[in-house]
Amino acid sequence: MRTILILTSKTGGGHVSLAESLRDQLQASEENVQIEILDPQSSIINWHYRLVSRYALWLWSAEFRLMDTPLRAHIAHSIFTPMVARALRTAIQRLQPSLIITTYPFLTQEVVQVLKSLKAPIPFVMLFTDPKALHASWLTEKRASAVMAPTQETYQRALEAGFAPDRLHQVGWPVRAQFIRMAQAAEESRIRVLQQMELNPDQFTIFLQGGGEGSARFGQAVEQLLDTDERLQIILATGTNQALRARFQQVKNVYPLPFTKDIATYMAAADAIMGKAGPNMLFEAVTLGKPFIATTYIPGQEEANLEFIQQHQLGWVALTLEEQCMLLKKLIEQRDVLQKMEQTVAAYQQWNNAQTARIVPLLHQTRP
Repeated sequence: MRTILILTSKTGGGHVSLAESLRDQLQASEENVQIEILDPQSSIINWHYRLVSRYALWLWSAEFRLMDTPLRAHIAHSIFTPMVARALRTAIQRLQPSLIITTYPFLTQEVVQVLKSLKAPIPFVMLFTDPKALHASWLTEKRASAVMAPTQETYQRALEAGFAPDRLHQVGWPVRAQFIRMAQAAEESRIRVLQQMELNPDQFTIFLQGGGEGSARFGQAVEQLLDTDERLQIILATGTNQALRARFQQVKNVYPLPFTKDIATYMAAADAIMGKAGPNMLFEAVTLGKPFIATTYIPGQEEANLEFIQQHQLGWVALTLEEQCMLLKKLIEQRDVLQKMEQTVAAYQQWNNAQTARIVPLLHQTRP
């Protein structure tokens, strides 16, 4: 049995979701493989992200922009390398992987340096985790065995940055296996799930990401959305937020969904997906054939995602509560608007599915 090491970061769920997506694809392609997903960073890094992303997004944006130059990104990598080198070296020596993949920019140059110090000829693959604008931290390391660009935009950006064309590969954005399964599920499955939630399959339904740390302010916004039209139904993903769940437990046309690993089942039951403009949630919606409504974004890091949504007509950008209410009212009253958007989503879905099918064969043929 061979071992594949996938490196990721727990700073947000996006990098981990991509790691799990790669794991699902690899496990489905061969039996005798062990997949190890590892975040070798200190818990201080994850603690910093949770604190800043919750209470000081302006600081996270400032840090993101500060390191978004070639020189500063290189300096940042030089600082990060000794911070993770020991954990990386220990993991590589323990697992003896036949392949290493990363879904995090600050585990790129760091990995190459450790492999060089170990004199270990292990193939190393980078998967970009931005759909449109590549942060400079991705562009400093060009010695990887293979680099996978999940969109046409990132492929072109990497070419312009000087990545070797023979090691740069156009692929699609991988999603976890549960979303692929649900995309193939029949209409009867959607109806059954809605009925189990005591929602009407004939009414317009959105899946709204509330998150585990929601707030009273967010709850008020949900109530205002419900006032838009009595025909609106909301599957409200409350995560681990017990207060938010309790608040909407008995509210008509709302199903407060607690944390679940089987999230695809509930997203597939909706007519549209609504939430923060994170790329993983966006591509999960695309895989399910659902238009996406971007309601907020992380400054700096996710701004380009808004343009990506509009450029490929994958949904709508509605950043204010007023815009969101107006849009939902329009979608309820004019179902042809939703149907037209579903067609463009389906077109991108088809392209992305074809491109993601290239990932596993590419990984199998990668050599150091």
